[in-house]
Amino acid sequence: MTRFFAPSLQVAAWFLAVAALTSCAASDSASGTSPLPASSAGSGGTAGTSASSALASGGNTATAGSGGVQPVAGSGGVGGTSSTGGSSSSGGSAAGASGGTSSAGGLSAAGGATGGAPNPGGASATGGTTPAGGASGGSSAKGGSTAVGGTTTTGGTTDTGSSTGGSKPVGGASGETTAGGASGAGGSTHTGKWKFMPLGDSITADTCYPKFLAQEFTAKGRTNYQFVGTFLNNQPCNGAANVQTEGHGGYLVTFLTTNEPSRTGLGTLNELTTWAAEKPDIVLMHYGTNDVWSSVKSAEIVSAYLFVINQFRSQNPNVIFFVSKIIPMNPSGCGNCTSGVAALDALLTATWASTNSTPTSPIYIVDQSATINTGTDTADGVHPNAAGAQKMADVAYTAIAAQNYF
Repeated sequence: MTRFFAPSLQVAAWFLAVAALTSCAASDSASGTSPLPASSAGSGGTAGTSASSALASGGNTATAGSGGVQPVAGSGGVGGTSSTGGSSSSGGSAAGASGGTSSAGGLSAAGGATGGAPNPGGASATGGTTPAGGASGGSSAKGGSTAVGGTTTTGGTTDTGSSTGGSKPVGGASGETTAGGASGAGGSTHTGKWKFMPLGDSITADTCYPKFLAQEFTAKGRTNYQFVGTFLNNQPCNGAANVQTEGHGGYLVTFLTTNEPSRTGLGTLNELTTWAAEKPDIVLMHYGTNDVWSSVKSAEIVSAYLFVINQFRSQNPNVIFFVSKIIPMNPSGCGNCTSGVAALDALLTATWASTNSTPTSPIYIVDQSATINTGTDTADGVHPNAAGAQKMADVAYTAIAAQNYF
């Protein structure tokens, strides 16, 4: 009897214990106490390990009005059980509004974008400002601006102006119009002395004008030249040195275009060919006085000028021509000489010179049309005296020096 009662008492005690425990659990549930207090986030809002817990302040559940995105809080992949998104106070705050301002949460690109929290996502814009860094990289384009240095090639164009002795290249610079509008585009660089040929009739052969010109070149420091020609001008000219020329008294420029009919002593094509074969670098031409005196038409005289020029170019494609408007003349017995000179000179314009120039063989106009007074500067109304010859030399010098060949 005693043995049977003891086990019965044990069973009854066990039932009483179970009932007591059940009562406690029901009491706890009614009071709202969480079974996992260590997992709850105070103000951070999301429990480190709980996928289903939702806090009013956190708002990271699937139906939360402010967050609107569940993945971080729901999956816990980024903001879940990881060390940065777990139960620690800094990790827990990554999902909340205040966590968005957290440096650790904000710097996480994945946390900002996938978490859907506006502040951390916006913070990624700071990362986005890295293009500004890219822009600074792009500023290496300033290095590219060294291409401006490349424009120093324009400095290189100064090569076209260089030559031995610092003189101008054969052909001159494009567009120069100082002495008559020649448009040579610059030719080969000249070396050595410039061969200079005065070409014309008795005004070139028998007056002091070529000698005074050579004297003026030397006196003004232009010594890199040599007068050439088959005729020696040895007129007494106040001590000026004799010079070689192709001045021939009585010659007509229009007679140089042919050998027929024979005009020995007045000019022939054979003589012109001989003169051109000397290959002068510069020709100073004052021709046409006898043609005007012989009533040759102005257009025919100008045509003969071009014929002469082309004969010289056939020997030297770089030859430079200074073509003079001839000086006035008023000899006795020539009623049309004054008007004839004016008509001829009117055709010798800058446009004519430019049109008939080549890139390597320019033509310049030397305006002698108003240089002298036939009453005071000539002995016979045609040939200049010493005073007139000096005036001619001065005008020629100015025109030639302006081009700076030597």
